[in-house]
Formats: sequence, structure tokens, C-alpha cells
Amino acid sequence: MKNVYDILLGCILIIYVFIVNLLSSSRIAFSLPIFILGILFVIYHFIRQRFALNKYFKQFNKVMKLFICLGIIVFIFLEILIISCPKSNKENTDYILVLGAGLNNGNQINYILKSRLDSVLECVNEFNNHGYIVVSGGKGNDERISEAEAMKRYLVEQGIPEEKILMEDKSKNTFENLKFSKRIIENHSKQNIGNLSVKIVTTDFHGFRSNILAKRNGYDKANLYTNKTIYYLIPTCYTREAFALVKSVIFDR
Repeated sequence: MKNVYDILLGCILIIYVFIVNLLSSSRIAFSLPIFILGILFVIYHFIRQRFALNKYFKQFNKVMKLFICLGIIVFIFLEILIISCPKSNKENTDYILVLGAGLNNGNQINYILKSRLDSVLECVNEFNNHGYIVVSGGKGNDERISEAEAMKRYLVEQGIPEEKILMEDKSKNTFENLKFSKRIIENHSKQNIGNLSVKIVTTDFHGFRSNILAKRNGYDKANLYTNKTIYYLIPTCYTREAFALVKSVIFDR
């Protein structure tokens, strides 16, 4: 078994990517890097078999194993932070900010985005949160309308009054979601964002990073309400989020 762990792992990753994309109505972000990693594991298996007795390859192999072990330790630490973040605050707030997550076919909300919007409806209908709703998300290169417009349409169809919805339709990532929404909330309320309570609605894997970036943008009274990631997307979404967290901490200012 020890001699085939790499090719076995590679095949599992490749098969997982195919299954996830078959089950999903749209292409899953970060599935390509996982697929490539699977291919690399398979290639490495045959390289290792061929050069197993080469002393230079043995030294290279030891160094790579050390880096992989360190990477796994860091990855586990990040995942603990992501998973343990409190994500189910039901308190009423001045504003509810829902973060975008892409569209299908250029103008249709995908499963993840629909789940976030349904969480907004929970806050309104079940927890009596009557704060203004900010839908945040710009228009991607493959989209015909902005994510914010699609989100607003869905909420209006579900009975939310149009005048209760504010649109932020310029952002391209989570940091911009929060940065640009801050301007809209402050202009609407005529108050500093630090004095307003804001509920950030997103998916559970995305909560920890969203909270960090919210605090960085001055959302001092922000809290989270998240929905659960569908089971077959958990490996992809949580793996991608660990890398996104490192990127955001270093570069999103």
C-alpha cells in the first residue's frame, strides 16, 4: 500500500473533481487546481518508481516531504480557524449584508448564492430582522447582469419590498464587497459604519475570512449568519478558502 499511496490519492482527486462537476449546475471554482494536483500525484508515482535508487532524487524526495508536512500543519491550523468561527448570530441589526457568489448562465443565481439569499429570508421572516438589506456583487466577464441585480430580483420575488434593498454592484471579490458596501451603508444611514450593526450573510466556509475583512474595513459591530456548504462541495470550498485566507490577510488592504 505504501508504494501506491500517491497514485491512489491522485486518482481519488481526479475522480472527485469529475463527480463534483457532474453534480453541480455550474463549474466549481478551484476544481481545476485539484484536478492538476491529482495528475501530479499520478506522474510523481511513475517518476518515483523510475528514480527510486537515485541518490539525488532521494534527497529531493526528503526535502519535498518536509515541505509537504509543514504545509499540512499550516493547512490544518487554518481549517481549525475557519471551522471554529461563530457563524449563527440571530440578533437584529441595522443592515443585512449578503455577499455575492457568481451566477449561472450569465443571469441566474447558483446554488451557493441561493443558499445565502435564503439565509437572508430566514433572518427577516424567522428572526424578525427588519434592517435594510445590502446585496453585494459586481458583474463578471461571463455575466450579463451584476450579481447584485440577480440577488435583488430573487429577494423581491420572495416578497422583500424593493425599497428595503440596497445594491452594491461594482465589487469583484470579498474585500471589495465589504469596502464598497461600507460606502453605500454610510451614505444611506448618514452614520459611520463603526456605529452601525451589520449582519454579514455568507456560506460557512467563507465566514471567518469575511469577518476579518469586515473588521479591517471598520465594521466594528458586524456579526455573521451563514448557511452550510452542501456536502459534496466541502473538500473543494474549504481547501480553496484556506488559500484565499492567506491571500486576503497579506494583500487585501
